[in-house]
Amino acid sequence: MAWIWMLLVAGAVLLWAVSLGRILSSPTPYSLPPSPRFLPPLGDRRSRNVLLVLAHPDDESMFFTPTILFLKSKGHSIHVLCMSLGNADGLGDTRKQELYDACATLKIPAEQVAVLDHQKLQDGFHEKWDHGLLAELTMEQIQLWDIDTVMTSSLLT
Repeated sequence: MAWIWMLLVAGAVLLWAVSLGRILSSPTPYSLPPSPRFLPPLGDRRSRNVLLVLAHPDDESMFFTPTILFLKSKGHSIHVLCMSLGNADGLGDTRKQELYDACATLKIPAEQVAVLDHQKLQDGFHEKWDHGLLAELTMEQIQLWDIDTVMTSSLLT
């Protein structure tokens, strides 16, 4: 009976090795070609001011790192607006510093990062955020930083 399991495991390892070999030996990457419509140039300006709106610190790393790296590689200016300290466990100041450190690693200057600590936007599983307040605070940053593109995650809905 044990030989059946060993045969199944050997087959799975062989299938994995063959698949990995095909991927690594392929002359073209397995990905979709970039869409020419994704962030086309704005008239005479080639770069954009992009605002990433986050619910809490670490969202930039968990959800946006590939997007940030792509946009930075294309010369776009990234700004980050974080709506809360992420203080549900009492670690808000630590999480805020981690956000600034992550942004520095991603080459986003600290002056292009804002972390809010609004009393009506506190972190917690049972907290409900006012969408009108979110829109108002986001609009303030859009005007302050002359933003022309806004990206967010579904965590704010």
